[in-house]
Parts: sequence; structure tokens; C-alpha cells
Amino acid sequence: MKILGIEIRRAKEQTRDYDPLRGYMNWGPTVAGVNVNEASALSLSAYWAGVRIISESLAMLPVDVIKKQGSRREQVDHPSEFLLNAEANYKATAFDFTQILVTSAINHGNGLAIIERDKYANPISLVNVHPDDCKYVEFDEEIYWLVKIGEKKERLKIMDRDMLNLRGFGTDAVEGLSAIKAHKQNIGLALATQKYGADFYNKGTFIDGYIEYPGKLDRTTKDAIGEQWTRNYGATGTKGTALLDQGSKYHRLGMPPADAEFIATRKFQKNEIATILGVPPHMINELERSTFSNIEHQGIEFVTYCLGTWIEKLEQEYRRKLLKENEKKTHVFKFNVNRLLRTDAKTQGEYFRLLSDLGVLSINEIRALLDQNPVDNGDDRYVQLNRIPIEQMADYYKKELTTTQK
Repeated sequence: MKILGIEIRRAKEQTRDYDPLRGYMNWGPTVAGVNVNEASALSLSAYWAGVRIISESLAMLPVDVIKKQGSRREQVDHPSEFLLNAEANYKATAFDFTQILVTSAINHGNGLAIIERDKYANPISLVNVHPDDCKYVEFDEEIYWLVKIGEKKERLKIMDRDMLNLRGFGTDAVEGLSAIKAHKQNIGLALATQKYGADFYNKGTFIDGYIEYPGKLDRTTKDAIGEQWTRNYGATGTKGTALLDQGSKYHRLGMPPADAEFIATRKFQKNEIATILGVPPHMINELERSTFSNIEHQGIEFVTYCLGTWIEKLEQEYRRKLLKENEKKTHVFKFNVNRLLRTDAKTQGEYFRLLSDLGVLSINEIRALLDQNPVDNGDDRYVQLNRIPIEQMADYYKKELTTTQK
């Protein structure tokens, strides 16, 4: 539609209904009969451990701003470097900011943060906002975010370039999929299994044994014997060895097959959660199939295939939103993953020696990776004398042959 020759387009809204209960908003019932929300999902130890290991592993990594000059790469100072490595805003450290951003992206599909800038458009603060407080509108091929802030939840209109959006996995360019919502059936089954486990070990629903008395006992005597036995030999009992008289016998019941299957179900659910989050099972304390020989490789796979995707998303979003237009083609953000890939001292020493012998790293570069101060004359690089360019091999052997004949 045109008014006075100006084309007017209707805004396309993609909304999220705000709920003051936030993390307690249910994402619908499950087949297992358990309502699933963020709070209940995080009550699962396996899910908690998986989200924590991903978010905190990313939060602990230093972020460098690199300037590309031809084939050279140079680390440079940039206003955003302090925000991403030290203090994101007046309330949060850089670690806490990144941990909240990633956790929100996993649980809700989007990790959002407002970028505050100075008059020169340099970022001066990064502030996390909850996805339930935000909705985006698309108008005239531009994206704007409507954010509820303050106690009165007043709406603030923010341009997309001033909003960091760490999108989770999904098919929409702006909104990601919540891992909890997408897998609520699996998580609901795990919650139902956990609830069953609580009942399983509750003395009111699980009988671990019984006492056999000769003859018939009235109800009062039965209750008295039961209370005394529980007080002396129950879960919080104070007695050690039971003494029985009048021909009474204690019979212990083993674990029924159905209850043994419950243990296997718990293990299966832990593996399911590890699969959902993309973490190796041993990262959430499921060590049944882990060995000393493969656990290191599983750690490398965690960095490569799990953290690697999040790192790429963060680096691209930081480059897109935290750099000025004249910096985007020459500057990049790089996460330093070396601290996650450190191995034992012997393997690390062999690795650095190899790089030093090849002339890849100098002594001071190796010391920098070990957080050590540089030494004098440590910037020179060395190679072994018996290594020469392959093109010079024929001339080298001709020279050696001539020298031998003389």
C-alpha cells in the first residue's frame, strides 16, 4: 500500500508471550504425565551437568580480537575485548555474562544481550536479557527487538545491530529451538523416572523385608513391633544388630526385576540427555563405557563437535554486532581453546618440542602459551640442520659426494 507515494509495509511480528513465572512456564504435558519447564529440567542432575559444562567451558575461554593484514594476523586492543574477558557490565563479570548467554540459548533457543554504546558507537556494556522479556518485529527488511525492562516492564525498542542474539539450533534465521521444548518427551520421561526413584526408596512404597512371627498378632501388637523396628533398624535407626525372640524370623527381599530395570532406565536417560546436548556421556558422569585410553579423545571430540559450533556462532555474532562497519572486513574474534586441549605434561612437552624443531613456534611463543614471561633472545626460531627444502636434495647429495671423493 502507498500513501503520498511512500510504500507502507505492515510489520511482521514474531512474539513470545511474557509470563512472570519465566522458567516455571510449562511447555505442555508429556506422555509420561509430567509437566516440563526450565526449572524442572534443571532439576535433572544429568541435564544440569550438561548445560553447566557447555556454558562454563565457553565462559572460561579468553577471546582475542585479531586484525588481518594480508597473510599476517595481529592481536589488537579493542573496546569489546575488556567486555568479553573481564567485565561485561556493572553487575556481571565476563564469565557470568557468557555463561548466562549460552545457558539461555540452550534452554530457550536464544541467548540475548543488549549492547550499550558510547557516542562513537564503541560497545561499553553488554547486558543479558531474558528471552521471555523479548519479541522481535520485522519491518521494511529490518529487525527490531521490543524488550521489557525494569519493574514496570516498560518496552524498549532496540535495533537488531544493538542486540546480541546467540541462536540455538533451528530452522528460523532469528529464533532458535529450545532444547527443553523440542525434547520435552525425553526430559519428561527422565523426570518421571526420577520421581519413581524417590518413591522407590521411600519406605512407604518399597518393602525391603518382613518379620515372620509364629501364631497370630493383633493390630496393636503389629503396629508396635513395626514402629520399634523402624526406630531401631530403619533408615535413621540407631541400633546395629537385630535380636529376635519367640521364634520370629526376618526375611530380606531382593530387588525385583522391575526395579532393576529402573536402574537401567536411569542410565539410558542420562545417555539420552547427553545426546540432546551433544556432550560425551562421561561429561555428565556416565562412565560405563569410558576407559582411560578413550576418555582423552572424547574430550577432544567435545571441544571439536560440541563447543566448536557454539564458538563459531559466538565469533560470527560478535564480529557482526561488536565491530564497526569499517572493521568487519579486517577484524575477527577468536576464542583461545588451548586451555581445554591441554594434556599431561609429557605429551604437552613432546608437542611443543615438535613445533619448536619445525620452526613453527619460538621459545617465547611457547612460554606465552604456558603463561610464562618472555626471555632474552627467545624470539628466534630454530630448525634441525638435517632438514632442507626438498628441491635442494639433489644439490646437497652431489656436494656430499664430491666432498667424500676428495
